[in-house]
Amino acid sequence: MLPPIYRIVFTGGPCAGKSSALDRVGIWLGACGLHVFRVPEASTLLLGGGIQLADQSLLALRMFQRGIVEVQLALESAFLTFARATGKASVLLLDRGIPDGAAYLPESAWGELLGELGLVHCDVRDTRYDAVIHLMTAAIGAEGHYGIQTNAVRYETLEEARGVDERLRKAWFGHPRMSVIDNATDFETKMKRVLIAVCDIVGVPAPS
Repeated sequence: MLPPIYRIVFTGGPCAGKSSALDRVGIWLGACGLHVFRVPEASTLLLGGGIQLADQSLLALRMFQRGIVEVQLALESAFLTFARATGKASVLLLDRGIPDGAAYLPESAWGELLGELGLVHCDVRDTRYDAVIHLMTAAIGAEGHYGIQTNAVRYETLEEARGVDERLRKAWFGHPRMSVIDNATDFETKMKRVLIAVCDIVGVPAPS
C-alpha cells in the first residue's frame, strides 16, 4: 500500500493570515513526521514579475488567469510527482488552488477558459484536492488589522477585500472538506483553529 499524499489548499481574501498559517502548519506537520511540501501561489509569481492588472481589459485579465491556471497545473504536477517518488507520507500545502480563479472573472469567461484547458470547475474543485482551508480576510470582523503593508502585490481596499473573500468562498462552496476560519477569535486562536482542522484531515495529533 502506497503512503498517503494529502493535497490541502489554503485560500481566502487578502490579509487573512494565510502565510502565517502555512508556516505554522508546515512546521507542525513536519514535527509529526510527515514530509511537507509548500506549493507557491502562482498569481504572486506572475504579479511579482511585473504584471499590472489595474485598468486592464477583460481579455487581458482572462489571459492572466489562464496563465495562473497553467502555472498552477505545472507546479502541482511537479510537487506531486516528487512526493510520490519519495515513498513517504506527504502533505502538499497549496497556496491557493485552481478554483480560486473563479473569483476574478465573470462566470462565463471562467468556464470558457477552463474548457479550453479540458477542465470543468466542479470536477477540479471536488476531486483534485483533499481539503480546503478558507481563512477569512481581516476586512471581515478584524478591520483594525487589515493592511496592505505585508504583501508587496496586495492592493485591495477593505470593501474590495470583502468582495474577493465572498467570491472565493463561493468558488469553493460544495467541496466536501471545506473549513472556513473566520475572525471570531484573536489571531493566535485563529491559527490554532487552522491547525486543528488540518490535523483532523491528515490524522495527526493537534496542539493542545
